[in-house]
Amino acid sequence: MSYSVKEVAEMFRISPHTVRYYTDQELIPGVTRDQNGRRMFDDAALGWLRTIIAFRTAGMSIDMIRHYLDLYNQGEETIPARYQLLVKQQQITRQKLDDLVQQMEVINNKVQSYNGWIHPAENTQNEKGQ
Repeated sequence: MSYSVKEVAEMFRISPHTVRYYTDQELIPGVTRDQNGRRMFDDAALGWLRTIIAFRTAGMSIDMIRHYLDLYNQGEETIPARYQLLVKQQQITRQKLDDLVQQMEVINNKVQSYNGWIHPAENTQNEKGQ
């Protein structure tokens, strides 16, 4: 099955511009063009796009993604290098997640504090019921 840029953008909830950008950067192997020159994506290309989106969301740079793809294209002998690259990104992402959890705790405390100011009667009743 083949998918257009618009269909792919809707599937992944990203802009068509982003889809075209990734293809222009040659980050998605297997993207072909139809008779009218429109980009067409098969299931394998969708898998690559899913990976790229995950990498980008985790903070990986386009250059690092390109490096990963270059390693992939060199074959199985680069599996250890790809593994090390992903382990490093995993550590970076884990630290970002830990930081976000701490930031969420601060925000939650602020929300709870403001809620007490905005809805004092509710909080008094909740405290009495506890």
